[in-house]
Amino acid sequence: MRLEDPDLLIGASKFVADLEVPDCLHAHFVRSAEAHANVVAVDVSEAEQMEGVIAVFTGETIGLERQVHVPSLPLTMTRYPLVKDTVRHVGEAVAVVIAETREAAEDAAEFVFAELAPLEPIVVPERSEAAPPMYPDAGTNLVHQIDDGAEDPVVGADVIVEVHVRNSRLTSVPMENDGVVVTPTDGGLDVWATSQGVHGMRSELAAIVGLSAEQIRVRAPAVGGGFGGRVALPVEFTVVAKAAILLGRSVRWLQGRVENLTGMSQGRDIHSTVRLGLTGAGDIVGMDFAAIGDAGSAAHGGAGLLVSVRRQAAGLYRTPKFRWKGKSVLTNTPPVGAYRGAGQPEANHARERALDIAAIRLGMDPVELRRRNLYTRDDFPLTAAGEVTYDSADPVEALDHAVMLVRRDHWRREQSERRSAEARHEIGIGFACYSQTSGRGNPTDSAVVQIHASGRVSIACGSPSHGQGHLTTWANLVSTRLGVDPLDVDVVDSDTAAIDRGLTTGGSRASQVLASALLNACDDLVEAGRPIAANELEAAEDDIVVVAAESGLAAGLSVKGVPSKRVTWAAIASGTDRGCLEAIRDDATFGEAHPYGTHASIVEVDTDTGHVRLIDHVAVDDCGVVLEPEIVQGQQHGGAIAGVSQALWEFMSFDADGNPETAMLTNYAIPSAVEVGTMTTATMNAVSDRNIIGSRGIGENGCNGATAAAHNAVIDALSNRGVEHIDLPLTPQRVWRSIREMSPVIHTPNAGV
Repeated sequence: MRLEDPDLLIGASKFVADLEVPDCLHAHFVRSAEAHANVVAVDVSEAEQMEGVIAVFTGETIGLERQVHVPSLPLTMTRYPLVKDTVRHVGEAVAVVIAETREAAEDAAEFVFAELAPLEPIVVPERSEAAPPMYPDAGTNLVHQIDDGAEDPVVGADVIVEVHVRNSRLTSVPMENDGVVVTPTDGGLDVWATSQGVHGMRSELAAIVGLSAEQIRVRAPAVGGGFGGRVALPVEFTVVAKAAILLGRSVRWLQGRVENLTGMSQGRDIHSTVRLGLTGAGDIVGMDFAAIGDAGSAAHGGAGLLVSVRRQAAGLYRTPKFRWKGKSVLTNTPPVGAYRGAGQPEANHARERALDIAAIRLGMDPVELRRRNLYTRDDFPLTAAGEVTYDSADPVEALDHAVMLVRRDHWRREQSERRSAEARHEIGIGFACYSQTSGRGNPTDSAVVQIHASGRVSIACGSPSHGQGHLTTWANLVSTRLGVDPLDVDVVDSDTAAIDRGLTTGGSRASQVLASALLNACDDLVEAGRPIAANELEAAEDDIVVVAAESGLAAGLSVKGVPSKRVTWAAIASGTDRGCLEAIRDDATFGEAHPYGTHASIVEVDTDTGHVRLIDHVAVDDCGVVLEPEIVQGQQHGGAIAGVSQALWEFMSFDADGNPETAMLTNYAIPSAVEVGTMTTATMNAVSDRNIIGSRGIGENGCNGATAAAHNAVIDALSNRGVEHIDLPLTPQRVWRSIREMSPVIHTPNAGV
């Protein structure tokens, strides 16, 4: 086992703020206090005269053209990195101060005066289409639309359930805020940046500042999490790069926490209406799913999330008839992009709420309703509603395993006893089955594996790590394939100079896409070394196999059945012209894979205050073949906590004028270990045939199951009081109000149990 990052454990890791860059200037942005306004003028004259100030740039003086956002969408729009026409959300940058110190830049920014002419803001997405276009050239605020146009799928059902589910807006809240350092070089730029994909950032940045990709080197130091918020190129990075070019000096920008909470691309904010038709026995007849997504102020990645919502709307349930329609619209709030799961948790959450309400209406056990309608192991592979072709799964077993691990019968007895005693603290049990897609989009990634004359192995790979445990996973994977000690494997994964191409780490793709490329590269090295070893050992090539390091003997190739008769990798590499063996792979997998599972939550609700306490959470996730059990468990914990956090605590809020109301960590609530309670995890291991490893993604699984499970648990706790639904987040105030608005306590046992 390899230690992931020992420097991180002792506080010695280098983040953007820690990089020692000689003669480095500092940037600070001047931001709009209006959500929607025309820029009349920006006066920088006083700021330019302040001590330590090198330059102050506005949209008129920085020399940057409009920046395109997600050009593949039906409606393409552009905006200036430093706004010189119209600001479209609170926090958009209208100027940047460059000074010798960060403090001098911040002080001078107070003396930049932006004259803004306010316009009517759009804050409620349902009102967006009727409002004047935020981008006049576009002529509309509708940025994306999907409409199946089929007949109503619930007509003729015995029971029709309808629920409106608001999937509240979140932001990534990384451990480290955004940051960048740009240093001019001879004819190019050297960039250190917080990024989930250095190669994509290089290409975008090059196009905007007028350089070729070969003229720019992009590296990522230690990055405190991404969660989708660091996929796109921030406009601030563009401005800093241009300033460095104009001034001929290094420039650093470090984002503040308020800037992060209001400026980093946000997630979720999809409002869904689900109509579910069932027979009296509980069989699903059809599903009608409609959604509206708040894209924020620009057609960022969030505008395309509708596709993912549609794909997972029906999940792994038999749904004979299915209709979906959705739209994404602009509002005067920060842009919405990909956030852990990117559209899939929103779909799973809405559907699982509808199923729980259906169970109440039918008088059924919510577990039995799910079991009755889930596909079984023998049904796979199959193409389900939403046109997703699933590889393999056993969703019923995942559900049953979660029921056992969460000790449902124990908690049902506890719930019944408390209700009989009219106790103040109610118990709730919630379940949610989910499905998702991993490795979607580009199924290829790049890897270079080298064996050196020293016997050490080096890996350069495309998708970078920012907390996923890649260093350990790749070192152990390669060491197993080549027989070397994992401590003899070096990994570089965030440097465009180390490997010329690569993808963004996202979409739960690395364990199936990049891992496949690494294994194939290792196999290429074995094939390249086999004739050399065969000649040295005077054996047939077919008899040459990999032999691991043992008893003082280094790893290498040996004759099958005679491990002592070997040629070490060091010797093989030394005999090559370059002094090393090298394999380069740009591999495509056999298609996207489909993780799935069941999550279960136990909560306690204080009916006097509305406070919700998470007692226990169970995560049963199928990620196929598990590469690193401890890392998988860590991902299960992190994903599940993020999902529960959305249900109980975390949300971005804006007032009627578009001002952010949760712009600090004092009011944007994220949980600590104290709030989380206990957590039990388990993995299913249905092997996927979509890649050579048989793995599926794991990083986003928890968000897909945990939000609905926690939400369902709270409603279950209050079901005897007539509460059927509460919008997220389930804050004490919202829960308390729902209790007070409903009828007196009804002392009946849970239906069907």
